[in-house]
Amino acid sequence: MLPSEYLFFKPNTDFQLFGNQHLMMMALILLLAIGLSIFAKRKLTEAQQVSLARAMTLVMAVAVVGWIALRMWEGVFDPKTDLPFDICNFTALLLPVLMWTPKHRVQEVLYFWIFAGTTQAVLTPHLFEGFPHYTFVKYWAVHGGLVVFAVYATFVFGIRPTWKSLWRAFLLLQVYVLALYGINLLLGSNYAYLMGKPPTASAFDYLGPYPWYLLVSEGVALVCFVLALLPVLLSSGKKAVT
Repeated sequence: MLPSEYLFFKPNTDFQLFGNQHLMMMALILLLAIGLSIFAKRKLTEAQQVSLARAMTLVMAVAVVGWIALRMWEGVFDPKTDLPFDICNFTALLLPVLMWTPKHRVQEVLYFWIFAGTTQAVLTPHLFEGFPHYTFVKYWAVHGGLVVFAVYATFVFGIRPTWKSLWRAFLLLQVYVLALYGINLLLGSNYAYLMGKPPTASAFDYLGPYPWYLLVSEGVALVCFVLALLPVLLSSGKKAVT
């Protein structure tokens, strides 16, 4: 066991929804998403832009692996809750492989998954520990990092989603959900909240009881995908085409 006097490991319940720490992290995510994208576009070469993107993917993947390692070190690791199967952790873990070389087919899917899913995790986080606990650090490194990366890749690399990529992302989301549902049945887990709502306040609270909120979530996800595409349509001044 790790000594509790180390603040990085000391349990706390300091995090509050829309409290100071939450607001500060959302502001930091917005600042980094805009600032890094503008800086890279104006000041960095193409090779440097790719290197910065790779660094971001490594930070997120290391955060996921490091968090699991720390949970094991403390002796509190639980496969029902701590495996990287939630869509944000799963994406962050695979990101160095998927986007080591920026790929349009990958980014156009990530764009919708991140802005429709990860953004909700940023706005209504399932989080109890506040700074400086390592779970707090990992949570924001992953969820905030994904949002920053999605903005960065879209703006810097010019990888813009299309209507066709929207439907591709939605179809792959169904594949992911079905596979994860099977994993939940095997482990008795609740990854992606497919077996029940999160214990903290979230958008699921407005979607009805289990299991109906899962069906409603499908429609909400599709609406969120369309809303995520709107900035691209508006910025191009015309409909996105394939």
